Amino acid sequence: MGKIILNLAISLDGFMADEAGGVDWLNDFLRPDEDYGMKDFFTQCGTAIMGSKTYEQTLSFNYWYGDMEGVVFTSKELPPLEGRTIHFVDGDPATIVKGLRKKHKDSWLVGGASLIAQFVNNHLLDELIVTVVPRLIGKGIGLCPDINEIQKLRLMENKRFDDGVVQLKYSIDH
Repeated sequence: MGKIILNLAISLDGFMADEAGGVDWLNDFLRPDEDYGMKDFFTQCGTAIMGSKTYEQTLSFNYWYGDMEGVVFTSKELPPLEGRTIHFVDGDPATIVKGLRKKHKDSWLVGGASLIAQFVNNHLLDELIVTVVPRLIGKGIGLCPDINEIQKLRLMENKRFDDGVVQLKYSIDH
C-alpha cells in the first residue's frame, strides 16, 4: 500500500517559500555532492502531487521529478508537460488519495500551502519529512498556516548534515 508523504524544505523560521512563492534562498544548498536523500526518495515514489502554482513553478524550472507521474489539483486549464503523464484533477483530495494508496509506490505531496492544508486537515498524510535549512527569511509562505486542529506527530528519524541542514521524518497519528 502506497503512503502519502509530504517532503519539503523549510527555513529555520518555518517558511517553505518567500512571499512571492520563490525558493531562491535554497540555492546555496543545491550541491552535486549532497541531495539530502532525494534521489532515494524519488525511487520510492511513483506519483508527485501538487497544486497549480507548484506545477507552474515546476514548468518554469523546466524540470520534473524523475519518472513520477503527476497529479495536479487545479480548477484552471494548464499545459501538459511533454513526455510526462500528468493528471489534472479538481475536487476532494480524499477520492484521489484512495486510488493512490492502492499503488505499489508511495506518493509525494510536493506543495503548495493550500493543498498541504487540505491534506493535513483531512488526515490524508502518512508521513512528513521536513528538511530544515539554516536560513531565516522573515516573511513568506508558512508550512501549515491553515490547519484546523493540532496534529500529533511521531519522530521516526533525524539526520544532521555537515552544512547545518537538519532533516526530520515523522509519522502522523490518525
